[in-house]
Amino acid sequence: MDWLVDRVFPFRRLTVWLGLLVLVVSALALTFSYLLVIASLDDSLVSNRVSITAHAAQTSAPTFATNFANALSGAAGSPDTNAVTVAYGTLTNTDASVYQVITQDHLVPVTTLAPPTPSAVAVSAVAANGVQSGVGTASGRRVAEAAYSMRISGTQYVVVLQSSLADIDSTVALTSRRSLLGALIALPLVVIIGALAAALLTRRIRRLERASSRIAGGNLSEPIVDRGKDEIGGLAVALDQMRNELASTDAARRAFVANASHELRTPVFALSGFLELLIDEEDEAMRRQFLATMQDQVERLTRLATDLLDLSRLDAGKVLVVREPVELADAAERIARDLTPVANRRGATIVIETTPVIALGDETRIGQITRVLIDNAVRHNPEGVTIWVRTEQRGDATAVIIEDSGPPIPPAEAATVFSRFARGSGAGEGSGLGLAIASELAGRMDGRLVLDQSGPHKVFRLELPADRPLS
Repeated sequence: MDWLVDRVFPFRRLTVWLGLLVLVVSALALTFSYLLVIASLDDSLVSNRVSITAHAAQTSAPTFATNFANALSGAAGSPDTNAVTVAYGTLTNTDASVYQVITQDHLVPVTTLAPPTPSAVAVSAVAANGVQSGVGTASGRRVAEAAYSMRISGTQYVVVLQSSLADIDSTVALTSRRSLLGALIALPLVVIIGALAAALLTRRIRRLERASSRIAGGNLSEPIVDRGKDEIGGLAVALDQMRNELASTDAARRAFVANASHELRTPVFALSGFLELLIDEEDEAMRRQFLATMQDQVERLTRLATDLLDLSRLDAGKVLVVREPVELADAAERIARDLTPVANRRGATIVIETTPVIALGDETRIGQITRVLIDNAVRHNPEGVTIWVRTEQRGDATAVIIEDSGPPIPPAEAATVFSRFARGSGAGEGSGLGLAIASELAGRMDGRLVLDQSGPHKVFRLELPADRPLS
């Protein structure tokens, strides 16, 4: 049904919107360019013509005043005033005319080419010193004007030079027509190119949409590929990273379900078997041995149930973490002493080398993380391992350090050691959740949990902000 709606209402489609956007932007750009260019072109050409006319009037004024005075005096061999004025106009490439000033607002034409009604520029030159210039009209057409006043034998005259702007008007009109023609040609091309670009863009988006649908459907095997280097290409890379993480998480989840099922089934079957043996066993020593074994299996079930409960609470955001001053040495020593009997039974040695350090964090969660680190060092190392428990402060950072003399974690496993459901080759009876939960708890306290294998021994560091930085 959506395809029918898209055809009936094409504006629902991103391609159409992008094409229209390109069209509108292009039309606005061409319109503003036309208005700005044509207007500035006309103003520039007219201003330049007015300046040329004014300059011609200024430089030729003395010569014309002398020639016009000779014409008025009727000196032998002198042309009349009309001839002098026409020659003056030819010399300055303008239409020249002369008015006699009767009053300031009353000018009378002296030469035959002078319009009966003087222009505003001519009137303004009566009382002004120097050349006056501007744009006027003559015979219904625009002209560039320059006018100045001169006095001959006590009579004041105004000389007006007019240069037609018809050539400028025709040039601007031609430019306007050519610009309009170019716009009419450019707009369809812009629309076509914009539509093609929009189609290519939306095609890539639809490809990502199909890929996300595959992921939603549970198909995590097909990679998401987009060769673009733009934002859509970045989105494709992010989606493919998400696909890889989902695939990894799904594989880990499946492995965890299998491991958890095995972990649950093994102690349950063991408990069931030992209960049957316990009922029939009469030897007290053997009964105590059965009870001790059953206690180990119960502890194993308790740890697994605790990890699952902590994980569900973390995901639900229901784990309360406070930030208050905590003496790390006391917290670490308490956990180390609690686990010393367990370590001794497994042939491990715990060495406590703490120094007083005040950190900001949650004492309960710090103890929980320390317990996970020491317990992992005890359970996932060979017999005879030595485990050092230390605390330190450097500047405004503090740390609980759990170091052991056991073999290092392989690099491939070390990269995911804090991931959920991650189980290394030596995980043994672990669920793969302890370090992941500890890392998340450290982050909730504005700290972090790191693995350092750069030295001779394997080191886990719980880093937390200090309560009072060292001075």
